[in-house]
Amino acid sequence: MWFGPVPFAWGLAVMACLSLATNQVHAFLGRMDFTVEGDFSETAITRGVRASELSCKETPNGLWATTKDHGSECIRYWMAGLSPTQNAKVMVFFHGDIWVGAGKTNKNYLALSQDKLAEQAAQIHRQLGVPYIFIGRPGTHGSSGDHMQRRREMESRQINAALDVLKQQWAIKEFVIAGQSGGGHVTASLLTMRSDIVCAVPTSAPSSPSIRWKLYGRTRDTTGYADSYEPTEKFNKALMHPELRVFLVGDPEDSNVLWPSQIVLAEKLAGLSIPVEVIKGIGSGPDRHGLSNTARRVASWCLQDIPSETILQKASGLKG
Repeated sequence: MWFGPVPFAWGLAVMACLSLATNQVHAFLGRMDFTVEGDFSETAITRGVRASELSCKETPNGLWATTKDHGSECIRYWMAGLSPTQNAKVMVFFHGDIWVGAGKTNKNYLALSQDKLAEQAAQIHRQLGVPYIFIGRPGTHGSSGDHMQRRREMESRQINAALDVLKQQWAIKEFVIAGQSGGGHVTASLLTMRSDIVCAVPTSAPSSPSIRWKLYGRTRDTTGYADSYEPTEKFNKALMHPELRVFLVGDPEDSNVLWPSQIVLAEKLAGLSIPVEVIKGIGSGPDRHGLSNTARRVASWCLQDIPSETILQKASGLKG
């Protein structure tokens, strides 16, 4: 009988089983109702949020995102520095996963509000000096949807549809996108769906969820699902922006998203002769996983058309 510490891979396997059980419970209970104020509770994360098109369109920072095969959701966003008439290039950032286990939701998330998110967007714009948008992934930050099904195709398709609405509303010509961890998976996935992304910065990203779970000896994602979207298997250069640049940011010592599941993205893009650079940062936290600040800095430099060689020099030694 084993009485020692539970191996990390076993812990992740247990998480997958618990996530699947949680999915079944919240499906039985049903989604919570959408509110303009947003629900930042752990309950909303696990059960999901439902919105109507009318309630979304009455929300100033709501985007009614309609997909062909993956339903419609109200995606929330906070922006700063955009022109009300026309925007040549805008940076969009996708946050990491919120759900990490019952009772483990970050206290900063639980204390969020619409006003705090608006101020955070304004602060980042002031720091970086570029037009900036923060998007709440489905089921988080007041967006409707189901965060417990993250990394499945539905999530990226819904965000892709939200970008279509943003592009029309704010007359955006091109996007510079960046994302941390699960948001990095969204970033990689959008490269298979859009031709208006001129720069992408997937960061600490499980660009291949299946490689990640196989490295831990599992047969499915920690969400409990085994049909995660695999963007590295779907890249098509002909459908990408002709001037696309990609900067993969990660820490090879990341113990949350292991390096092979990150670097595979660079390998696949290089094989298609798409300009891609690898930036090895120093992730924050005990798992050396957090690199959100680095992601935004690199994306801001790319948006400003700084040459790739200079970006690599400026990014050397960045932390967190």
